Amino acid sequence: MATKKKKSKLRFYIVVGLIAFFSIYIIGFFAASKIDTKEEDNKLVREENVADSTLPLLSQLESSGKVYISDEKTDTNIKIEKDRWTDYKYYFNEFSRVRNAISFEPTYSGYSSNGIKFSTDLDFLKVYTVEKEEFYKIPVSQKKDFEKVINESIYTSFDFAINDKKWKSVHISKGQDVKNIHKWKYNNLVSKMRYKRHVGKVQPEKARDKSKYNYSVYIDGEGFSIRIDTMGPNYIKIISGKNGEYVAYYEVYNDMYKYIKENIFKE
Repeated sequence: MATKKKKSKLRFYIVVGLIAFFSIYIIGFFAASKIDTKEEDNKLVREENVADSTLPLLSQLESSGKVYISDEKTDTNIKIEKDRWTDYKYYFNEFSRVRNAISFEPTYSGYSSNGIKFSTDLDFLKVYTVEKEEFYKIPVSQKKDFEKVINESIYTSFDFAINDKKWKSVHISKGQDVKNIHKWKYNNLVSKMRYKRHVGKVQPEKARDKSKYNYSVYIDGEGFSIRIDTMGPNYIKIISGKNGEYVAYYEVYNDMYKYIKENIFKE
């Protein structure tokens, strides 16, 4: 009986030992696989970063997540909306690289979130970092259209529209009913102006047609004029330029609409 019990215990310990061995082996195998995969991923990332640094500066600029621009009329850097940046990149593809610019006095300057800077006089585009620079010739046939893309991205941007430091006079109209906004109320209005995203024209125009009340905010500033039309409570249209040639639509929070309706026109 004692011998049988010893044999049973021995078998039990052998089975437990085998199970423990295979368990440790399997866990170790998967852990090693994860480490190898992680090291491989890190290697690919390092290789990708090395490859990126060898790309032309313009290509690196195009791939940037966020891009900002300004000109002599703006005292702040304006963030270029993503779909606007797509328009920029369309024209970049038409530019030809040259050794340098004959003469260069930029009227627009900007920078990107990946450290690339750029400027243009609308004859040339300069893309540069501390270490190097590239020049691109802008075709004469593209100059006016490219200028419009830049101006539209600046003067219909939400950042520029709410920069009340540049405002000289403001009035809001609803048909023939016009209310002048005193300077000390500028900040009240700006605090209500918040946007969700830049959008196309179809939905805002439909919302405007359905809305009982719509208002137009006229802003005159230092060398510019802007009109902001409410398109119902959830959308606005920003119009600027000498002939109203720059236009943008935004989905907004309804704070601005409610403020104008209830506090300015008492409706």
